[in-house]
Amino acid sequence: MDVIIEKQNLHKENLRKQKRKLLFNFVTICFIWLFVFTAYSGLQNLEAAVNAETGLYSLAALTSGGVISCFIAPTVISYIGSKGALIVACICQCIFVASNYYPKPYILITGGAIVGLSSGLLWTAQSCYVTMIALDYHKITGESLEAILSRLFGIFFMACQSTQVWGNLISSAVFQLGGASTEQTNNTFCGAQYCPSEQTISNGNETSEAVIKPDHHLEITLISIYLGTTFIGLLLTVFVLKPIKSSMSDKYFTLKERLAANLKVLCTDLNMAMIIPFALYTGMEQVLMFAQFTTSFVACKLGIEWIGYTMICFGVCDTVGSLLVGIIAKYTGRLVLFFFGAFLNLGVLAFLRVWSLSGQVPFELFFVIPAVWGLADAVWQAQSDALLGSVFHQNPEIAFSSYLMFQAMGLAIAYIYNIYLCEEMKLYILGVTVIISLIFLCIIEFRVRRRKREEK
Repeated sequence: MDVIIEKQNLHKENLRKQKRKLLFNFVTICFIWLFVFTAYSGLQNLEAAVNAETGLYSLAALTSGGVISCFIAPTVISYIGSKGALIVACICQCIFVASNYYPKPYILITGGAIVGLSSGLLWTAQSCYVTMIALDYHKITGESLEAILSRLFGIFFMACQSTQVWGNLISSAVFQLGGASTEQTNNTFCGAQYCPSEQTISNGNETSEAVIKPDHHLEITLISIYLGTTFIGLLLTVFVLKPIKSSMSDKYFTLKERLAANLKVLCTDLNMAMIIPFALYTGMEQVLMFAQFTTSFVACKLGIEWIGYTMICFGVCDTVGSLLVGIIAKYTGRLVLFFFGAFLNLGVLAFLRVWSLSGQVPFELFFVIPAVWGLADAVWQAQSDALLGSVFHQNPEIAFSSYLMFQAMGLAIAYIYNIYLCEEMKLYILGVTVIISLIFLCIIEFRVRRRKREEK
């Protein structure tokens, strides 16, 4: 009897050890993202304001590389494993951050392309890690796999979204504590009137920049801090994170087979064709905050040192909104939330179009606008996964990779036209795109509901 009890106790102790190992690996993944993306989020919001056209071209190269990486990631991970993929991706992140020390076009754009090509590895490997941890935890505890996945991914994305807070807090603190003051006194060309071609404004014999850059030594200090946080993430990946068995499917093992499968879905599935405008929009709408609002409104009116503080509001509302949307969706359904997100976006776009930044303006609005946009972004990013899982439940891998490809295209397109078009035109483009996307989303939801009725 004592032997049986001892074996049972030993078995329970082994299970506890396995659970601790799994949770330790999960916490490590969260901290890796926290350190790596604190730097990435901060730089992403500053590139357009600090490095002007070169920064935007760099971000366009980054997102264009993401289009390619959507296809190559599963094949590469099948060879080097998920941990190997994360190590490669973290090294590429370090290269991107370091390229900002010498922001010449051939350096910065190359750095953006390198990290873009690794982004597919980064996110695919992360999904493998969290999914495998959830599966093993499910086997040990017997708890519902869906519940574990929802909880782990919810915690992970909270950590990921919080990097908007930490990255922007660091940038604003460095610029303000360093004594930077980049406020522009001539604001007639800010806001919807902002045009990239008119960044240098003549006033008699004097000229002034639409966005005044901070001192170079402050930029170097900030980049050094960001490089340090990214390097800590790399060290955690190499020395702390435990490897897992790759979960990549052999169904589309070669790159050629994956391309053929994606093209087949795009050419034959009407639902996927109608999701394309929505996928493009979910990329384009992020650029409004990351490049347009930060440059044309915040940096132009208040100064670059205020970008971080305003974007903290975006990050907090996006983080909290992601959790709330998941709860509310159970009672309202996706379509109501899609209309709510579109309503918030169209309201902000209309306000930005008519908002004059000449003279005194309410200071609080620079924080309210990104907060509202963050809530809408939470709807788009959270419910897009739910939509794809519902519509393409029989072939989710191809659907998700195709969606991510078009989302990356939307980001790249928006970063490129951001270089040439005036703010007013960019606001109109986003408004038209969100309306078209909403129309197609309504049609897709109608088709999904009709299919469910027919299956009954």
